[in-house]
Amino acid sequence: MIKALLFIGGLCASISRAVAQTAGQWGHQSTSAVVVSPGKSGVTGDPLDASNVTFDYIVVGGGLTGLALASRLSEDASTTVLVIEAGDDNHKDSRVYDVTKSGQFYGSNLDWSWPVDSGRTTDGGKTLGGGSSINGAFWTRGAAAQYDAWSSLLTSDEQSLGWNWNNLYTYMKKAEHYHPPTESNKKLGADGVTSWHGTEGLVQASFPQAMVDGPQHPAFVAAIHNLTNILHCPDLNGGDPNCVAFVPSSINPDDSFHRSSSATSYLSPVENTRLNWLTLVNSTVSKLTWKSDGSNTVVGVEFVSSTNSSTMYRANVGKEVIVAAGSINTPAILQRSGVGDAALLSSLGIQTVLNVTTVGKNLQEQSLVRYAIGATGFTRNGPQWDDLLAFPNLSQLFGSNETEIATEITSNLDSWADSQKGNALSKDALKTIFQSQADVIINEKVPVLEIIYANVFPGAHAHVFWGLLPFSRGSVKISTVNPLTKPTVNNNFFKVPFDAELQSQGGRLLRKLFRTPPLANLSTSEFMPGISSVPDSSDGGSVDAWTQWIKSSFSSNSHALGTCSMMRKELGGVADGHLRVYGAKNLRITDASVMPTQISGHMMSTLYGIAEKLADMIKSGL
Repeated sequence: MIKALLFIGGLCASISRAVAQTAGQWGHQSTSAVVVSPGKSGVTGDPLDASNVTFDYIVVGGGLTGLALASRLSEDASTTVLVIEAGDDNHKDSRVYDVTKSGQFYGSNLDWSWPVDSGRTTDGGKTLGGGSSINGAFWTRGAAAQYDAWSSLLTSDEQSLGWNWNNLYTYMKKAEHYHPPTESNKKLGADGVTSWHGTEGLVQASFPQAMVDGPQHPAFVAAIHNLTNILHCPDLNGGDPNCVAFVPSSINPDDSFHRSSSATSYLSPVENTRLNWLTLVNSTVSKLTWKSDGSNTVVGVEFVSSTNSSTMYRANVGKEVIVAAGSINTPAILQRSGVGDAALLSSLGIQTVLNVTTVGKNLQEQSLVRYAIGATGFTRNGPQWDDLLAFPNLSQLFGSNETEIATEITSNLDSWADSQKGNALSKDALKTIFQSQADVIINEKVPVLEIIYANVFPGAHAHVFWGLLPFSRGSVKISTVNPLTKPTVNNNFFKVPFDAELQSQGGRLLRKLFRTPPLANLSTSEFMPGISSVPDSSDGGSVDAWTQWIKSSFSSNSHALGTCSMMRKELGGVADGHLRVYGAKNLRITDASVMPTQISGHMMSTLYGIAEKLADMIKSGL
């Protein structure tokens, strides 16, 4: 029986290859479709292994969410799944598995390196695992109120679907296998609340075997409390990240503390045994193909291979396509597929299938800034590992000016929405979203700034910081039907002036922080930005001077989201509460593009939760 099945599988693959050989050149492919179960499984770089094969589910993008979703769907041996990933399988590359070398990924073959506005670059993982394979590995979650606010942006009948903190928190924990800090970790400041974590999931979360030693970390914790009254908490993963804390990382203590990505967690353990799951690497999706009867049903996915970009291949789908290509590639794929603003599509000769004008809009990106000051009185011991974070709220950032700043926000929502309406459905729709964002900032007191104590420079205190919840909105638009041409990404950094004001206040806070005991006793002179670039004062320098310097020196934080937001249609939503694209019968999205607003934390844990939740929804027929 086994030999017979192997023979049949091999025969099916051979038929698929024969059909694919008849495919024409660029823009053409075979019109016939061989409906078979895949004869191949595991990870492959051969496009013929998927060409003209029909799968139950096709997942476009083998990143964080794509692999997590595919793994859960393929748990049913009778369900066939194809994942198409533009990058390669690099999980054995030290730039991937060694988190301390992750900085080597920037600008490399592992990096999408999208050019964006202001001459900046947004980075993304072009490899199996996507961002989970190249990011800083910080394991945090946002504030409970922010997830609850997402639910309020859905229709009333979809608010029962569980897009809120309580439900998503369950799925975040489902993905997680948490390892509490060791005694040696605790001696250096690490702590945790195990009940706030999952312990049976696939993604490992742990503290490193060796943490940075020295007085600088406890001095930072004490000084920022003395300056702002922010609390030192044992764990910020329980729905209230408004504190300063040591955070775990997505690393596996049972694998030499190497990175635990979606590739190593969801794919590698079953790669050779899950015979109903094929992952195709080095293949870029061009577009989705549609049934010709006007039912808005996706019937296939066209793609090109990095080994032969002149030939278009096609895989067929029996049930659903789920796009998980990220906040920049997902809207680009939809636009090339005829889903987007009809005016943009027609200008490129693309036939409109679904006129969803907000595809690619509502883009929200953060701006990262570096700060450094000389250190004295101690020697840093241990690896270059960053795990000490602070998340101040509006009051802690602006102090006695909090009420004035809150008034500035609420009184300007209308004008901000008007200035950003070109990257939204309408001014009124965006104002409603802004009101939700302002509510969590002012009334729920969620964090608005993130500060990371970065152990980068010997003999220095180094920090990176960014405003967490920008009001500026941008867009992603294709300029050609060529899938190998990157889309135009315009983040509109600082187009809402308050974003720059808040970031500038972060710089002033850091400057004052290093004048605050006990950190002051370990600090010397500032060299980034330096007093010559931003003159000092009792308040840490003027907002105008800081703003000028920040605008000249910031980087894209590469935390883009929102370009295919899960919201009700009248607010500009692209996907509904089932993550199904409005108007499509069998097309869904699961990646950061569906997150309608930023959160006060890193996205990784949240995205695993979204993928886990969608897998259960699909399995339940929702």
